[in-house]
Amino acid sequence: MRAQLLHLSGPLRGRTVTYPERTVNVGAAGGNEVRIQEPGVAARHARIEWVEEQCQFHLRRDQGQVFVNGTEVEEVILQDGDQIEFGAGGPMARFRTYVENGAVCKPVRRMLLDARDVARHSGSAAATTTLTRDLLTQATLSLKIGFPLAVLGVAFLFGWVGGWLGSRPSRAEREATADTVTKAELEELRELQARQQADLQRLAAASAVVRRVQREWSRGVCLIHGVYRVRLPDGEWLQSRGRPYEVEYTGSGFLASPDGHVITNRHVLLPWLEENELQPLFADGAVPVFQRLTATFPGRSPLIVPTTTIVRRPAALDVAVFTLDPSQLENVPVLPLREQPLEGDDQRAIVVGYPTGLAALLARANHSVIETLRERAATMTEAIEQLAQLDQIEPVITQGIVSNVEPHLVAYDAATTSGGSGGPVFGGNGEVIAVNFAIQRAFGGNNLGVPIRFARELLPR
Repeated sequence: MRAQLLHLSGPLRGRTVTYPERTVNVGAAGGNEVRIQEPGVAARHARIEWVEEQCQFHLRRDQGQVFVNGTEVEEVILQDGDQIEFGAGGPMARFRTYVENGAVCKPVRRMLLDARDVARHSGSAAATTTLTRDLLTQATLSLKIGFPLAVLGVAFLFGWVGGWLGSRPSRAEREATADTVTKAELEELRELQARQQADLQRLAAASAVVRRVQREWSRGVCLIHGVYRVRLPDGEWLQSRGRPYEVEYTGSGFLASPDGHVITNRHVLLPWLEENELQPLFADGAVPVFQRLTATFPGRSPLIVPTTTIVRRPAALDVAVFTLDPSQLENVPVLPLREQPLEGDDQRAIVVGYPTGLAALLARANHSVIETLRERAATMTEAIEQLAQLDQIEPVITQGIVSNVEPHLVAYDAATTSGGSGGPVFGGNGEVIAVNFAIQRAFGGNNLGVPIRFARELLPR
């Protein structure tokens, strides 16, 4: 088991280094395994140490400040994917656990996560077998001795059963209905958002740009909610399991002009273009028909999106624009769009949007509101309207580092997922540099945006 660091910023940025030593010292002085000569990095700043009997990596500060996922720490057990910052505003690195072929040591957390994934697809019995096998074959000796206690971790699996909307049709029954949420998933989202909020507060204390994004510009980012069906050439609806085939989804967008122009992704406004199985039907004359398409800004009721105003690029770039009535957008801020090409010296990425859609909103909602929605077996439309009425529509803000800039894309590691598509990506100077559009699933922590100039070209001059 070795420590691996993907250096996100600083003199080593862009490099992924696997360190063979049991203890990896970080600092500005010679003799450190990770030598970083940067302002704010102490001679013996921190150390990452492998603790064999625990099958874990420990991070300890020595002479300098250390932040893990935005929280200052003295000592912490590192998890795969943690973001480490050496000094306030200092160089950042993504921690990875590198496991050699044949290594007999698997962290308990990873065992539990693997068992949970098996449970989702094959049931709790198979998950129990997975966890037991891992504990017997992949654990250290001390953990094997404590096996009876470790088996209690199986209880973790059952937190994923049941939850909100349990009485509503499942995804298999509705084909493509979005955002079925369980109680345990809400709790997991709450914990994740609490960590992200702590990170954001620390950044806001040191950055006027982040403060302004948080307090002002986030109010110009809307939740987009769409529901569409497919009408066949004979005028009938396409059927699935005895009822009209219907797709429901969420996305993000942002106000880009005082005339009501809202930028988002093409696949948010024209989602059927991504459904390969529907293309033969469209070729034969079938047409998609929106049952509902709305944009909801913080502090506002959902606004109907006039589908006739949708404009997309003729090229394959994933951006599009729609227009709302400006009189309905009083006091909604227009986001500043970068006009100059993005340079390599602008390394900060601040992503604003609604990743996981309704799930993220429910994770922050009052428990009484959630219970009311459950009791009513509320639809997604009803849930969004209720949350908007209670002023509980608010985007998620995450931050990271721009890792690559190409003519047609910007790559960054700020956290996002489905539902965050179409949201703005701010650079370090406070201007929107890109439109978030994709997650690079083969490489966790790398997300992609279309440079803002391609969206700006769709706005009237």
